[in-house]
Amino acid sequence: MKINIVSLLLVLILLFNFPMNKSASDQLLADSGKIDLTNSPPNELIPLNGEWTFYWNQLLFPDEIQQHRPTTIIPLPKLWSNFVYEGGKAFPKQGYGTFLLTLNIHEQEVGKQKAIYMPTFLTAYKLYIDGKQMGKMGEVGISKETMKPKFSPQVITFIPKSKEVSILIQTSNFYHIKSGVQKEILYGDAELVIAFKEKAVAKNGFLFAIFILISLYHFLFYLNRKHEIRSLTFALFSFVIAVRILVIDQILLIKIFPDFNWTLEMKIEYLTVFFGFWLFIIFLKTLYPKESIAYIYRFSLLLTSGFSLLVIFTPPIVFVRLLKPFGFVSFLLIIYFLYVMFIAMIRKREGARISFFTGLFFYMTIVNDMLHYNGFIQSIDLVPIGFFIFLFSQFLLLSQEYAKSFNEADQLNTLLQELNAKLEDRVEYHKESLEQSMHETAVALTDKFILEERTRLIGEIHDTVGHTLTTIIIQIEAGKRLIHTNPTIAKEKLDMSQEQIRKGLNEIRNSLRLLNDRDQGSIEYLFSLRTLIYDTEKSTGVTIKSDIKLTKSLSAKHQVVLYRALQEGLTNGIRHGNSNFFSFHLNHSDDWITFRLEDNGEGVAEIKYGLGLSMMKERVEDLNGELYIQSEKGKGFNIEIFLPFE
Repeated sequence: MKINIVSLLLVLILLFNFPMNKSASDQLLADSGKIDLTNSPPNELIPLNGEWTFYWNQLLFPDEIQQHRPTTIIPLPKLWSNFVYEGGKAFPKQGYGTFLLTLNIHEQEVGKQKAIYMPTFLTAYKLYIDGKQMGKMGEVGISKETMKPKFSPQVITFIPKSKEVSILIQTSNFYHIKSGVQKEILYGDAELVIAFKEKAVAKNGFLFAIFILISLYHFLFYLNRKHEIRSLTFALFSFVIAVRILVIDQILLIKIFPDFNWTLEMKIEYLTVFFGFWLFIIFLKTLYPKESIAYIYRFSLLLTSGFSLLVIFTPPIVFVRLLKPFGFVSFLLIIYFLYVMFIAMIRKREGARISFFTGLFFYMTIVNDMLHYNGFIQSIDLVPIGFFIFLFSQFLLLSQEYAKSFNEADQLNTLLQELNAKLEDRVEYHKESLEQSMHETAVALTDKFILEERTRLIGEIHDTVGHTLTTIIIQIEAGKRLIHTNPTIAKEKLDMSQEQIRKGLNEIRNSLRLLNDRDQGSIEYLFSLRTLIYDTEKSTGVTIKSDIKLTKSLSAKHQVVLYRALQEGLTNGIRHGNSNFFSFHLNHSDDWITFRLEDNGEGVAEIKYGLGLSMMKERVEDLNGELYIQSEKGKGFNIEIFLPFE
């Protein structure tokens, strides 16, 4: 969907009837305090522009006006604080005075209901028509203490009793740096004036409702997606613009709350400018992060924060003076905004072209309002309209983005359905393959388990038979040497050999039972270390110095590993190393069990892992332990084992 920017602007301008329709009688101007409306076209609003007589420092009533001479003539609409008279003489910004204008109307208008649209007077006024008070705003006074500031446009109806209508306005200002009126005072049939007022109120009410709804929508969107800072800043910015609509032009806030504090109203009005810029700076950063300039971004936030704080903590007479210096600041900020959006457009960011041109129009409305409120030009408040156009373009871009996302979602959904159908076929195929693989795996695991059991059994039998036979061989050799010289001791040796054979057979039977009994903790003798040491010393005549310090219970697996390691170490030391002395230490820390066996045997130059040492290493590694073996020729054999607790 392509967007015609020019058409968009034209449609929205027509929607708000912008600019306000001017009367064909714009050329009618008051001259020296009088305006001739006898030839003015009917059914039109007539601006009472031109020269009004002005009485400075005088609050005159209708019956007193003829007794005083006017100070000067001031063309309205105009701020008297900007008016120079009598050779460069200017009125002060604060003070009071009286305006007077006489209307000459057509005879047919006499007796018909007429009305005057009174715009905002700074900062209080009292209106008299044909000598009768018809309306007021605030309290007029001759000092700050005697007056009460308040401003809001209003319609005052009356019925002319003659062809000459006198309009007298008393006004005073001691709270603002501007005095007088900036917008046109309108005259016409009561229905026309009331319709003009209602149309302006309706427009502002419509804009306020739109901005509030937009703000609420984006805020709710942010609550569901907290990382979307862009939505939050956009929601807050829309809310600030909505609040600004309440305090400018028709000042709807006073319509809703007639007694609303004037100072607070002024603070809100000026905060919507400074804080609004602050929010827009952040919004632009979230919109085009790569195009934003970091140091300008930080400095502009700091600057607008300073202006906002001054509004909060100073009285109106102080912070209203900030508008002119901020006009220069806003001009520089607008240049920066346009630069960022222009670079984004050059880089062809999504929606950057539309954002640039609608943003340009919006910035032009900001400049218009800044010049208008500083008294440099006569205009109307255009920021709400400019921002609405900019906001509307963002909605169109967002709609495009949503439509694109929905199309992509539909395509992905179709693709997922196709993939799902293919996946079901693949699942069925792989299911059959998996069943076959599981069967093959089960067979392989069974074979592996049988192999592991056989290996474990071989190790058990090797350790048991090897140690038993080594002991028997030593006993038989001793018996052979003593059978002729000392038959009694020889018989004891043979008896001990017989006993060792019985023990060996028992251990072999236990090892065979391991094939069917997987609870190794049921083999009570596996940790009978002291018995093993005693029997070995008694049977072989070697000396074994032991230091066993265990206070923690060990699992059956740990007992097996430690028992078999000691058994294998003693057997190897006696059989291969001809050792006659062993030093054995077994203790533990919080996390580790430490096993150390040293002998005084012949030692080896190169350590070779036979069946016994290989089984020892495998058992230790199965428990995530570590095995260290050291030996040198003629320096004995050293075995160290470190096992972690389970």
